[in-house]
Amino acid sequence: MDAIEKHLRQVEEGMSLLDQSEVMKLVEILKVVRKNHGTVYVFGNGGSMVTASHFANDLMKMCRIKAVAVGDMKAVVSAWGNDTGWENMFFGPLSEMVTGKDALVGISCSGNSANVIRALQAGRDEWDALCAGMTGMSDQSMMTALDLDVIIHTWGVPDIRVQEDLHLMICHAVVREIQEGG
Repeated sequence: MDAIEKHLRQVEEGMSLLDQSEVMKLVEILKVVRKNHGTVYVFGNGGSMVTASHFANDLMKMCRIKAVAVGDMKAVVSAWGNDTGWENMFFGPLSEMVTGKDALVGISCSGNSANVIRALQAGRDEWDALCAGMTGMSDQSMMTALDLDVIIHTWGVPDIRVQEDLHLMICHAVVREIQEGG
């Protein structure tokens, strides 16, 4: 089996293991945020940061939901990380913006990114925001231990490239459901 075929089979396998009820919970959260004129804040590291940016763009353009990709605020997140510790790079800016009308969507393939965990935990405990997470392989991740409103796992596929593909596919499916389903 060549690498392309292997990759595509792993994507297919990962999608077959997806809990679609959790994806629909995310759809419902985003609809509540839109109805309440809140904002969705999306964040992650590396490839997940790019997925967050893409998701925020699609939520705004296609769904008319206010959305911010926190990682796109490069100067602010790098200043918070550099000055107060990298676990605060998302927490710091979010602490100045998030209200109870908002939602946070944290993306971490490992589920153990300290900066994503810190922001999601504050979202639940300090800001009374709706909180969702997308994570990869393990149910032993720090993200899984949080009391989130939604947690979407991409099970069974240890390859981070495949997990990142699955997360973006989930984001596209969510946008499509909101756009076509109201």
